[in-house]
Amino acid sequence: MENRKINNSAEVRFKLAKAWQLKGKVETAIANYKEVLTLQPNHIPASLKLGSLLVERGDLEDALEIYTQALELNPNEAELHKHLIDTLVKLKGIDCPFHCYQLARIDNRNLTVNPDDIFCCVVVRNEALRLPYFLSYYRDKGVDKFLVVDNGSTDDTSSYLLSQSDVYLWHSNLSFNRANFGSAWFEVLLRKYGVNHWCLTVDADEILYYPNCETKSIRQLCQELDRKEKKAFNAILLDMYSEKAIGETHYSPGQPFLEVCPYFDKNYYHTKYEQSGIYRNQTVYFGGVRERVFGKSGEYYLTKVPLIKYHLDLVLGGGQHFTNSPNAQIALESGCLLHFKYFSSFLSYVEREVARKEHYGDAMQYQEYAKLIAANNNLTFYDINQSVKLINSQQLVELGIMHTEEFQFEFPKISPLPANTPRPFWSAMVTVYNRTHHIGQALRSVIEQAPSPEEMQIEVINDGADKSIQDKIEAIVKAVGGNRVNFYKHPHNVGHPHIFNVCIERAQGQWVHILHDDDWVKPGFYNTLQSGIEKAPTVGAAFCRQLYTDNTGNLRLSSLEKATPGILENWLEKMAIGCQMQFSSMVVRRDVYEELGGFCPDTKSAFDWDMWKRIAIHYLFWYEPQALVCSSQDETTETSHLLKSGGQITDTRRAIEIARRYLPNNVADELSNKALQNYAEYSLILAQQQFNRLDYKSAIANIREGLKCSPPPQVEKGLMSLLAQVEHRL
Repeated sequence: MENRKINNSAEVRFKLAKAWQLKGKVETAIANYKEVLTLQPNHIPASLKLGSLLVERGDLEDALEIYTQALELNPNEAELHKHLIDTLVKLKGIDCPFHCYQLARIDNRNLTVNPDDIFCCVVVRNEALRLPYFLSYYRDKGVDKFLVVDNGSTDDTSSYLLSQSDVYLWHSNLSFNRANFGSAWFEVLLRKYGVNHWCLTVDADEILYYPNCETKSIRQLCQELDRKEKKAFNAILLDMYSEKAIGETHYSPGQPFLEVCPYFDKNYYHTKYEQSGIYRNQTVYFGGVRERVFGKSGEYYLTKVPLIKYHLDLVLGGGQHFTNSPNAQIALESGCLLHFKYFSSFLSYVEREVARKEHYGDAMQYQEYAKLIAANNNLTFYDINQSVKLINSQQLVELGIMHTEEFQFEFPKISPLPANTPRPFWSAMVTVYNRTHHIGQALRSVIEQAPSPEEMQIEVINDGADKSIQDKIEAIVKAVGGNRVNFYKHPHNVGHPHIFNVCIERAQGQWVHILHDDDWVKPGFYNTLQSGIEKAPTVGAAFCRQLYTDNTGNLRLSSLEKATPGILENWLEKMAIGCQMQFSSMVVRRDVYEELGGFCPDTKSAFDWDMWKRIAIHYLFWYEPQALVCSSQDETTETSHLLKSGGQITDTRRAIEIARRYLPNNVADELSNKALQNYAEYSLILAQQQFNRLDYKSAIANIREGLKCSPPPQVEKGLMSLLAQVEHRL
């Protein structure tokens, strides 16, 4: 109980510190962040915020102390390592982090970096068995230089590596765990040698496979990624094994790994989360053969990012499982890391690693291995019902383990309701996250025109807010809605569009209406749309005109699509070029979501436009010209941030390229190219408005994104002219 009080006090103080920082009261913010760390020394966000403020103020030594203390308590926090290394470089130069992370160079070669060098970074410990083939494979694929950290080998690893002319070798006695499972060492090495270079970050038992890898080199893959402006390439870890017992799986140095361990599980994962990971930008997989054999308690995380183009803003996650790269910079194509851990040497290796406790969670996975090995001396992974022999990369693409850019997106599935579920006509689902000042108005606007509970389900869905905020929201819902409104607390924050898919899953009505907490419906919204829907029962969606209001009370009306209510003709041709309606003005039949899937996370902030396009391919839309929905346009919203950063255009371009794959073949390219031109023109208008407001940073961001939209000559000329004007002002 006492610890909970301290943690709550620390959170209150942290929010106060952030508020002071936003107001420009730096000294007060610093004092409050320090108080947070007094109350809760392992408060990572406070350490990062405080350290950054101290760096900005020039107090580099104090910042180093903050980061060092934080890492003592949290050695596996990649952001802390990144900030520490950045500060060390600023204070003492590029070589200082080598001393901090105990990296001592032990070869005497001249390391000259060429502009197009591709690096491979690897941490080794007693890997003399695997290294000959490992190096040979990656050399053949186009790797130029190997940056290797030997973390205390006692076999012939170091002597072998010193004999290899393209290997540059460091030794470190620092704990593998305290180096964030090797990622901090890679950060130090790449900070000095690898900026703007492609780099593999793999283990000595990992072989990167990717589509057409039999004929395509890693260099060619990197060149393709450069052309597509990608900076990260994801892969799934695929455990390889033999048909023999592990103890009988003997391997000789230099032998191709696949000759000994050619099998993998066709059920290559057990659990999958879309747009997950610490940066919510990856599909995360768990399980595989290790879960099948050793059970769930090992938490077998299979997603990795083995190929990255290093730059100073990149954060290298522990074990190379994460990347902070924006979604638009992560390749749509993906590969797999063939994982060759299970040679006969694995048995003694497990015993050593359990004793060392250097791997994740005090070597929790190795403890699971050890338990089963102790109980079964003849342990084998091979299962006639599960095991598949690897043939080639195309096989892995066909099985869905790897993806080409042409792969079909899996839109989130929406489950049909059980047959005996009561089905009102409407489900009005109101989403709210971490604020309370709008939800009452939104809810009242629905309740005041709501028919009976048998005709309308009303539910407020909270997207995993802090408990204190959640309690306030629940109190407002109870006060406004009483027993008429259900309040659902999602167990954790999932963000957009995931929370909207939660809404659809929870909706029981035949028609689903989803509102943000800062939207509200005008009288007659539901009756008017229901009347139109009943006149045209085959429509899949319906929407009305919309009003927008800003912080000053100014009103703006959305475009008029049709003067009279009715079905919109040739709607796909217009919808595919630009989004014509707003989220809260739209109602959709639940069975349409069941058929087509929910909102697609891969389209980021353009998820609603993507959904409406998918519906328009298969269904008619009903339109109501009355403006029956209102929406606030607040400068603090995520949409406002995206408009300033250029992120909205980035996400829109991605949505256009995704839609190019599912639009009808005879119009896909034409409509997609028109959409790109449309948003190039929009970026010019947006940038001009920002320029007029003297917001030059935002103007530049949108100009750059607009130029990536393949603008027609006149628009490109306008963007370049405006860019010149902005640069002249700076």
